[in-house]
Amino acid sequence: MLILISILILFLTTVFNSDVLETTSENSNKFSIYIEKLVDTHPHQLDSPFPFINFHGSINDVNRMQQDLEPLGSLRVTLNESEKEFLVDLLKPNSNSVVIYPIFTSAAYSEPGFYTYYSDDCDESCVTDLSFDTPEFKFTSSGMTAQILYHVGYTFLTDAEVDKNPEILQNYDTVILLHNEYVTKKAFDAISNHSNLIFLFPNALYAEVTANHDDDTITLIRGHGYPDLSIKNGFNYEIEEKFHDYEYDTDCLDWEFLEIENGYHLNCYPDAIIHKNLEILVKMKEL
Repeated sequence: MLILISILILFLTTVFNSDVLETTSENSNKFSIYIEKLVDTHPHQLDSPFPFINFHGSINDVNRMQQDLEPLGSLRVTLNESEKEFLVDLLKPNSNSVVIYPIFTSAAYSEPGFYTYYSDDCDESCVTDLSFDTPEFKFTSSGMTAQILYHVGYTFLTDAEVDKNPEILQNYDTVILLHNEYVTKKAFDAISNHSNLIFLFPNALYAEVTANHDDDTITLIRGHGYPDLSIKNGFNYEIEEKFHDYEYDTDCLDWEFLEIENGYHLNCYPDAIIHKNLEILVKMKEL
């Protein structure tokens, strides 16, 4: 009888682990599709003084740079081929960690979107049923950082996928957050209760949205002064409230990871400088 029970437990464990691996693989592949689409939209390599990172943009970006203007929107990031092996070895992830890409936040910052509403240039239609079908890798959604982490081998989920299957986070030893400003209540609960979090960006887990996965849209529920200006953090989340003002430090001159109850939190917003200060990602691995 004990032998049969042991065989059954082994079988169920194997099936469960197989399902987890399959789900994880599918989610990573889904995120890969978003990255691969950038090849079509950002095909032109731009001049870059940085030894490890290449930047690619649209034809509009090329034209702007020829006029000594900054590119608009997001850029595609790749690793310099001559330094790629070194960089991957330096920054490759620790085992069993996952990064959550802020696909809802990317949608919130689109135009017209949540911030069009906040600036009183749109009614509540701009915070209702907003599509997250086509994410953009901008500064506001940690676009530079996400691409670097992806290219050095990190596993990714989107917060849409966490909302659909919050239990999946239990299968990872470490959960790394980017600028996941807008999340659902299910995702918030799953993330905030994880035993080992790394907040690579402040202002994560700030406002509550609901997600309609049939048509890939989000609707703002609570937070960021909505539905009442007195409401800041929509979840009354103490960690975000404590680190909130660090989002305005984009230079990260005095950066450090500060210990919190269930992990660590960076004290600045690194997306504009991460390609120049890869030491932040080296230190993250040591936590």
